[in-house]
Amino acid sequence: MSADTSGPKRRCTHLVGLLADYVEHQLPADVHEELERHLAQCPRCVTQVKTYASTMSLLSSIKDEDLPPELRCHLKVFFSRNCQN
Repeated sequence: MSADTSGPKRRCTHLVGLLADYVEHQLPADVHEELERHLAQCPRCVTQVKTYASTMSLLSSIKDEDLPPELRCHLKVFFSRNCQN
């Protein structure tokens, strides 16, 4: 993460890629600390973290049976194409 110092906007864009690991506490300690320092100075990124965390919380509360069948099918196709896990 330290390598990207070419400006605040580019740095914020780079940090978006770390949000999932940050929210899930999966970042290495040094990267986590650097991200915390950035968040202390960047309200825009704090808003993105909060939005991401809220979205993940909401999505985890939805059960398969709560989704309309067509949406469930589209999501399964999307995930099977885009997720390698």
